Amino acid sequence: MMLLWRLSNAGDLQPRACPPGRWHGAGVPVIVLEASPAAAVLARLVLAEVTHPDALPRGYQLLSVTTPGRSVSVADAPAPGQTDLRATRAIGDAWVASGQSLLLRVPATSGGFQYLLNTAHPDMGQCRVTASSAYPYAPHLGTMAKAIRDGADWLAAAGQGGAREGSAAAVDGAARD
Repeated sequence: MMLLWRLSNAGDLQPRACPPGRWHGAGVPVIVLEASPAAAVLARLVLAEVTHPDALPRGYQLLSVTTPGRSVSVADAPAPGQTDLRATRAIGDAWVASGQSLLLRVPATSGGFQYLLNTAHPDMGQCRVTASSAYPYAPHLGTMAKAIRDGADWLAAAGQGGAREGSAAAVDGAARD
């Protein structure tokens, strides 16, 4: 079994509107899960375009999700920070259509990995929300919240998959152009 995480305003694993994401097109039944509680909070901050957990709506819950560990594929995908959405969405959409596994491990734009959960897969019934925490989500995340300062612009850069002007990544990217 694998333990993964999601910060969500719903307490279950059902996709709602199915908007497009970095790894799937609109209408594709996918939920993105994270490898740690901190990654789940940071991913939601980026999506919501806010810089501190205090700015998120109070209805969000930190879900711990248990999934079968045997059904994981690994994406042969672009490196973190590369943002060719046609390519990454094609990879995710083809994976969902194939039904080859319940989970697809993909590189996150901020480093590390995310897991796409194919909610149409036959093994979906083996996935369970094993715990749900309301804000402040978990006591051990308190130190993370203190480390994130209001007005931190690094989240905006991470959410855009790009680097701020003057950063090492921006300089390296300019050198390749």
